[in-house]
Amino acid sequence: MTDPNRVLRNLRNTRDFRAELLDIAASLADNAAYAAIHIDEPAISEETIRAEWDRLIVAVKPTIAKRMRLELTSSNKKGKDASALSKAAAKASRAIELERPNYRAEVLRLLIGASFANDGMWSVKNLIKKIGASQTPVRQALLDLKLSGLVQDWSGSHVDVAPEDLSAESLAKLQAAPQTLRFRFERGTPIRTPAALLERALPLLRRHSEGIWNAMALSGVAVAQAEVPVLDLVGIPRLDLVAFIPRHEKIFDADALRQLSDGLEYETNLLAPAPVVVTLVRAEQALQSDVRRAGVIDKVRCAAPTDVFLSLLDMNFRQQAYQYAKAIQQ
Repeated sequence: MTDPNRVLRNLRNTRDFRAELLDIAASLADNAAYAAIHIDEPAISEETIRAEWDRLIVAVKPTIAKRMRLELTSSNKKGKDASALSKAAAKASRAIELERPNYRAEVLRLLIGASFANDGMWSVKNLIKKIGASQTPVRQALLDLKLSGLVQDWSGSHVDVAPEDLSAESLAKLQAAPQTLRFRFERGTPIRTPAALLERALPLLRRHSEGIWNAMALSGVAVAQAEVPVLDLVGIPRLDLVAFIPRHEKIFDADALRQLSDGLEYETNLLAPAPVVVTLVRAEQALQSDVRRAGVIDKVRCAAPTDVFLSLLDMNFRQQAYQYAKAIQQ
């Protein structure tokens, strides 16, 4: 019989640990042997490993579970700092490197918002001020959008956009869609429905939160349904959030999303289904109160109509997005 014992060195995630635990349990199913998982110098904390062991071992057949044991060792040199270091390493592994700001997306976002508010045609000077960047990238983004036909130029100094001309396909083709971060459930972790994730998110968006949560707002179908109940939308297909990230930031702290579920991890495939999607806004004006509303859902920070509209387009709810835009225009 193959040796059922396992030695895992520099363990970096609970997914690998779960796989080994279940594999050992399977190897003991047709015999009376004993086995151990020996964890040597893990990169994640001892508390995390033991909690995962306690959670999974109860799912193993009792006659097998009593023949399994967990062993943990760490370097004596690290002493009491080992747990703190491993926690820091685990958190660092969940940091997501951000792309440079997409100024086409930022310009388009502001113009859509102006259209919704009947704020008239915006001057190029005003766009540059709102986005907070230098003239060159903003003017280049405007030129690209004008050449595409999505943005109309008036008198050489003012610009305008018609939301009904936009679609997920046109934004993708022009690389004018906002950057999104998508999150899936790790293999083997309990799956929570988008509605359950929404319930966990609401308290985090109702109070003055720590870290990235203080810079986030609820978006997507949940806000659209609350604001325009007659929309042809049923249920919550995913949890949409908007995060207001300064242009100079290079890292997104994905560890904060684990407050929704310990099993969430970054999904790099943009075409794969994702129960949680975070849209990034990089313009300076995102710090203003008009993009984080509190009156749509009982004191919950909700995203601006522009971001809700764009999230509906991203989900290919094109007709619903247009219905929403028409309903909320002032």
